Amino acid sequence: MKNTHNAKRQRVKLITIGTMTLLASLSANAQSLSEQQQLELEANQKIAEFSQALKGQLQAAIKQGGLPAGVSVCQSVAPSIAAQNSTDGWMLKRTSLKVRNSNNSPDAWELAQLNQFEQIKAASDPQTPIVIREYVAKGETTTFRYMKAIPTQELCLGCHGSNITPELSTLIKQAYPDDKAINFEVGDIRGAFSLQKVMGSQLHTTNGKP
Repeated sequence: MKNTHNAKRQRVKLITIGTMTLLASLSANAQSLSEQQQLELEANQKIAEFSQALKGQLQAAIKQGGLPAGVSVCQSVAPSIAAQNSTDGWMLKRTSLKVRNSNNSPDAWELAQLNQFEQIKAASDPQTPIVIREYVAKGETTTFRYMKAIPTQELCLGCHGSNITPELSTLIKQAYPDDKAINFEVGDIRGAFSLQKVMGSQLHTTNGKP
């Protein structure tokens, strides 16, 4: 009888330990999800601030001095706006499969995501924002990386389309000798916002599209 009671207590103990382990796991997953949602919120806020600032200055420059003035703004102002939004541990940049400024060339991770963007675009609703997020581990460091596709809009075509005036084309070539960012059409993926933030030693991996 004593052995039976001991066995029952052991089973209860094991069940209790198992339940506590499960609850701890669920709690950790909930915390991770909450953290990721917060990171995505921060990333999108920085993208919105960058976009609003650049678009405002670009429109004002074009209104005053035409597309050549717009090229000047992109060359001189866009990097400083990106730097202003690279705060609170975040780094923000724009990149593309066809960059205008070679300083914005994609790294290996970004290149893989940009190629995946094209596959996602071909298979999904063109109105749906294309986003990829991932925790990337390197050594003892884990970095949260976030990319959001930039669709080509009508405003972009004057400098990035297929009918750029010869005068403007010459100006662009002078500013960007290695320019590849032409022949886009409305709705094409012009490139992407790319953000990253070092998190520490946590290991999580998620990627996909909302």
